[in-house]
Amino acid sequence: MSRKKIKPWFKNEANAVVGIDACRASQDWAALAKHIQDVCTARMQRADASRNGAKVQIVQSREDIENLHDTGRYLFQPPLVARDAAMFDNAMKSNGVSVVVACREPKTSLGLCPVVALGSGVTTRVQIEEPKNPTKPTCSWFDHALEELGNHILEQMNKESASRSQLDYLLAHIPASPTHTELYDTAIVLCETLVHENG
Repeated sequence: MSRKKIKPWFKNEANAVVGIDACRASQDWAALAKHIQDVCTARMQRADASRNGAKVQIVQSREDIENLHDTGRYLFQPPLVARDAAMFDNAMKSNGVSVVVACREPKTSLGLCPVVALGSGVTTRVQIEEPKNPTKPTCSWFDHALEELGNHILEQMNKESASRSQLDYLLAHIPASPTHTELYDTAIVLCETLVHENG
């Protein structure tokens, strides 16, 4: 099987992540805003490429993982956990395969579905309604789950804290919800605020 050409958004994302780390360390807020926009653009391109019209694929064993090589939406569920989902996402990224990955936990006593994801040293969890058919979650339900995860991150941010603290909170949590554009937009606004505060 011939190796396909790696799409440019993978390299663009990797470069932007390096830039984000460097600019945050040097407190170059203007350049940081640019790198955040770049990583957002790359991740949206990767997400668009993953939406291939196929159904959501449920992943619940390591054997399942070994047989997955295609673009698409993947829902990890017990006994697999968020760490498994994150490792799979990184492995597919390394192989140049565009995927969007979510992870769910067992249904709660209230009948809700916890969706969980790992950020940078943080774990994010939100409870949403179960899919109408838990064995065949729709693409619409899957996309809604990821949107709610990002909304929850924004809701939990302490908007009374210093701009730098809010920005660091977002930088830690964005990897948990990489397709939520409002997270990036909010981070960019905070960078612009810091430029003015330190100008």
